[in-house]
Amino acid sequence: MRPLNTIVVTTSRADYGLLYPLIKKISCDKYFNLNLIVTGSHLSFEFGNTVEEIKRDGFNIFNVVSAYPSGDSERDIIASIAESMKCLSNLIEKSKPDLVIVLGDRYELWPVIIACVIHKIPIAHIHGGETTYGSTDEVVRHSVTKAAVIHFPSIEQYGKRIIQMGEEPKNVFVVGALAIDNIKNIELMHIEELKHYTKLDFNKDIALLTYHPVTQDKIDSTTEQIKNVLDAVLESGITTIITMPNMDVGGRAIYKKINEYVEKYPKNFVLISNLGRVAYLSAMKYAKLMIGNSSSGIIESASFRLPVVNVGDRQEGRYKPINVIDCLCAKNDIYDGITKALSEDFKESLYNLENPYGDGETADRIVNILKTFDFSDKERLLKKRFFDLDIGF
Repeated sequence: MRPLNTIVVTTSRADYGLLYPLIKKISCDKYFNLNLIVTGSHLSFEFGNTVEEIKRDGFNIFNVVSAYPSGDSERDIIASIAESMKCLSNLIEKSKPDLVIVLGDRYELWPVIIACVIHKIPIAHIHGGETTYGSTDEVVRHSVTKAAVIHFPSIEQYGKRIIQMGEEPKNVFVVGALAIDNIKNIELMHIEELKHYTKLDFNKDIALLTYHPVTQDKIDSTTEQIKNVLDAVLESGITTIITMPNMDVGGRAIYKKINEYVEKYPKNFVLISNLGRVAYLSAMKYAKLMIGNSSSGIIESASFRLPVVNVGDRQEGRYKPINVIDCLCAKNDIYDGITKALSEDFKESLYNLENPYGDGETADRIVNILKTFDFSDKERLLKKRFFDLDIGF
């Protein structure tokens, strides 16, 4: 039997970090023939040129789709989606994959799923069923779910939501979050090694800050939001390492404001455009708290019992462990959240915390489940029926 011709698509440093353990498993398994497509902000020098990280990991890149936006306006992003769709259609038509695997909710996935639907290619979707009311990702995620035929949600309630959306229960598999595989299996940096890498002494109080655009808000509002975050952090006095925002509408506005503060307050803020998977997780291990609105503050942080100040509504709707402190995107609220996160009482309350998002075996589960499907009968896979709940129709 020939290997299963499998495309995995990665759009950014964020989803690549999560996909890494699965890509590694698939690349080592003779059942699969892995073709890795790299697109989105991976190919932007401004956002760290993270395609080089993929190369350093030793993975063979099947192709790159370099139609990333020239700016972060709505028009720029739509133009990049249109260009990507043409490129991806050509790639999929020529390579004729048996399966395409995607993760998450980035708008860069729209060209992928449209090309797959038109070319009649089955899609497996990881991290469906989640809700994030504060971003356009909400719409993207659910549209990917409806295009996919196989679903790998991280926790039970997300699996139930996918079924609520009309997907067949037999094709919905709760497998945990791939991020926990990384934490379990990657050898993290020693604190002195991390100090050398970041030029920051993690023996002292260090915060990790990642703030992405709330894409349902206007850019002017986004600039005010990041200013509130940075002012609150500045007032708290804690030294803070900042990672790059996503390449969304408003991303460059955030980046510009961050740079202003880094230049003005170099003792308070350090910007590293691409920490990389190992250094980022190592920073989570040794940091005293995390601030911002990244999904990593919801999913990975509990594994380190790391206090998180979750700002605003970008992550509203996601299940949050008890280490997450929600606050409004207002300076005083953020400052109060930081104060609470650094308190001994709060840190002691996390002593027995276990991460509800998985046990570090997610990649194995996904690979084993995929082997149970007959991808030679694409017609049967693609002719999905809407699964109706018992609601009286």
